[in-house]
Amino acid sequence: MNAKSRADGFEHEEEQDLQTVHDRRLLLRLVRYLRPYRGSVVIALLLIVAVSALGLVGPLLVRAAIDGALDPGASAADRSTLLTRIGLLWLAVLIATAGLHYVQLMVLQTTGQRVMLDLRRQLFAHLMRQDHQLFDRQPVGRLMTRLTSDIEALNELFTSGLVTVATDLFTLVAIMGVMLWLDWRLALLSFTVIPLLFGLALVFRSRVRRAFRRIRVRIARINSFLQEHIAGITLVQGFDQAKRRLARFDELNRQHTEAHLETVAAFAVFFPAVEVISTAAVVLLLWQGGQWVDTGAVTIGTLVAFVQYAQRFYRPISDLSEKFNILQGAMAASERVFALLDTPPSIVAPANPVAPGEQKAALIEFDDVHFAYVPLDVDDSADTVATPQPVLRGLQLTVQPGERVAIVGSTGAGKTTLISLLLRFYDVDSGVIRLDGTDIREFDPRALRKRMALVLQEPRLFSGTLRENLTLWDEDFDEERLQDAIHRVGLDRVIARLPNGLEEEVREGGGRLSTGERQLTAFARALAHDPAVLILDEATASVDTETESRIQVATTELMHGRTSLVIAHRLATVRNADRIAVLHHGRLVEQGTHQQLMEHGQLYRHLVEMQMGMNAMRRSARPVVDGTGG
Repeated sequence: MNAKSRADGFEHEEEQDLQTVHDRRLLLRLVRYLRPYRGSVVIALLLIVAVSALGLVGPLLVRAAIDGALDPGASAADRSTLLTRIGLLWLAVLIATAGLHYVQLMVLQTTGQRVMLDLRRQLFAHLMRQDHQLFDRQPVGRLMTRLTSDIEALNELFTSGLVTVATDLFTLVAIMGVMLWLDWRLALLSFTVIPLLFGLALVFRSRVRRAFRRIRVRIARINSFLQEHIAGITLVQGFDQAKRRLARFDELNRQHTEAHLETVAAFAVFFPAVEVISTAAVVLLLWQGGQWVDTGAVTIGTLVAFVQYAQRFYRPISDLSEKFNILQGAMAASERVFALLDTPPSIVAPANPVAPGEQKAALIEFDDVHFAYVPLDVDDSADTVATPQPVLRGLQLTVQPGERVAIVGSTGAGKTTLISLLLRFYDVDSGVIRLDGTDIREFDPRALRKRMALVLQEPRLFSGTLRENLTLWDEDFDEERLQDAIHRVGLDRVIARLPNGLEEEVREGGGRLSTGERQLTAFARALAHDPAVLILDEATASVDTETESRIQVATTELMHGRTSLVIAHRLATVRNADRIAVLHHGRLVEQGTHQQLMEHGQLYRHLVEMQMGMNAMRRSARPVVDGTGG
């Protein structure tokens, strides 16, 4: 892999070519989603049979009209009556076909949309159950592709592709039967080109399947790139990287276009080849059939009907080839969707989970905890195994119920990893983490996390109202507890200035609120859910001094009687902790109060002195205003 590919984070794990899965197996798995709607499917199949059968009536009516009109024994009146009846019958067939076709489309489209609803819901629910290792490996844009364009490709299969295939297959069988019934010699003559068409389809199928697989890979990469760069637009523009990133996007776009052009080239060869073969078959039919008409072995009406049936016979074959486009796109999409659905979460509830206690505070124990992240293999080589990078090395830490413990250390010391393991976003490699004396792996992860509240450095708000972001869509949330939390963190001042108060719509990411206001919202959310364990990960790192002061007051009240873990780089925010634990290279190297560590500690005192020096440099760099206005 070249340096350019390595430079793009979303390509750290390249989309690998999925092992070819037999189409029949994939189709059978897709068809299982139709089971809840089997009644609608049966009705649709019956309608397909009816519409296809009515479509076969036309050539028979033409045959009857031509042979009847040319019958020397019939009078002019009889011929006129016959043609009138045939015309009215054909009109009735056309009206019936149109009506049945309308009902067929409505039933199939409705069923297809419901299947897509079920599949998209299943895929989203599966993602919500996944552990963080999956999201570490998969770029967001790639996952979005699975839920959007890949599902849409399957939607076309259910609502259009399968319908046409079923209709065309039935039409082919029915036409073959009618042709054999009319004249078996002309029928066999028409069927002589079928082996050629079959061989052509096999070659085409193999080539176009690989191309469609590459298209799905390319579109996933484009989505990942777009998501990453739109989210990081400030950085791109701030460092004047727009031109350079546009060049990279052009390359990805070109690769996607080339994959599409490969399918265009395949279809450009296939469709004319089918047309040439089918035309040759009709010419052969007219040549031999005309001779049989001269000898009286076949009537003119039968020959004309055969030509019409032959054209209808090869048209479904051409349609099947065209719908093969949809089928192959759907097969490539289904491979990727099912590959994601078949990825089991590694963090699951035990068969008989233990119910967590309901104490207001909890005892937390990290007992000889080891953990390492497995880096992505950027070369995607099956022969190379990525070496795990240790983060925690034998961590030994106990937090008593109601104790306020601050976790400090330099970048990479393992502070955030410690929190992720406690919340069981990952499982430890060895050792054990206990909550109230019980291994957290014995709890249902959902029940475990309900005992905790997390306030992140970058507060996350969702599209919806401010109330929904605070209650997390719990319509039965206690209003008194919510209002109390809002008041205690000072969020009521923010709500007072909003036109709709708690019902104010919050855009994605909380765009209508300042960073400090979003932080206060996240803090009120944690307080409102009344956790036994409070986790603050750099919770005041992104707010101004006044907001931080309000949060510190609320923090002191919130932490009272609760087990609290506070992670902060700004050491001024942890002075009031009951105990400070200092991590270094994944190990607990010092612990004690601020005063104790300043007197007897080494690393902690060094961190404090370093930060005080940086603060002094910042203050000295500020412009001095002398008050003279100059």
